[in-house]
Amino acid sequence: MTLDTAIRDFRRQGYSILPDGLSRAELDCLTVTADALLDEKVDDGGGRYHDIGRGESRRFLRLRHEDFPAVEAFLLGDRMRKLASAFIGPTPHLFVEQFVVKGAKTGASFAWHQDGGYVGFRHKPYVTFWIALDAATEANGCIYVLPRDLDRQPHIEPHRWDAENKERVGYEGDDPGIAIECPTGTILAFSSLTLHRSGANTTDNRRRAYICQYSPEPMIDPATGQPRHFAKPLIA
Repeated sequence: MTLDTAIRDFRRQGYSILPDGLSRAELDCLTVTADALLDEKVDDGGGRYHDIGRGESRRFLRLRHEDFPAVEAFLLGDRMRKLASAFIGPTPHLFVEQFVVKGAKTGASFAWHQDGGYVGFRHKPYVTFWIALDAATEANGCIYVLPRDLDRQPHIEPHRWDAENKERVGYEGDDPGIAIECPTGTILAFSSLTLHRSGANTTDNRRRAYICQYSPEPMIDPATGQPRHFAKPLIA
């Protein structure tokens, strides 16, 4: 698959698997950082706006790239700038970055949602790059997606807060979605409008992934007048 094909699929179905995954050096950089953060034994619950972490079962290690220069160089570098620009336009801004780790055997699932359903104010759709640091399978909690034509369905669905499972739910129908099983280093791109979920990790090993999100313009919170998370332009 070429990048042009991936972009076409993204518009038509809301997601695509990118033709070139991580290099060995990029993968090593992210996995070493993930393990360093896991060793800190600190869990922020998933962020200051939404407490979505579930301890060792589902950990979110987020907003720490400035502490790791190699990760920062990856996020703000030429390669990610070109990828983000291809999907959302010429002026991408880093919005959010986080590691998501599901614990062995008891790794929690995550309900159907749109990433945009967590923002809380009107905004332009953005792109999520979900990176498999471990091979993703249905057994260890891979991503499932519901295809969505972004031009015909450019809206956020109503979401409800599930206090028991600490997550927002944007779809409660019977469609199981499409499982995206993929090898280590795969980059899955999907829109903030795309409904997706992940399964539980029932294997003997934890499942690590890295998420970086880019918006077409700074995401300014109208309640504060300040950027929500980051608003770092990727400059050529």
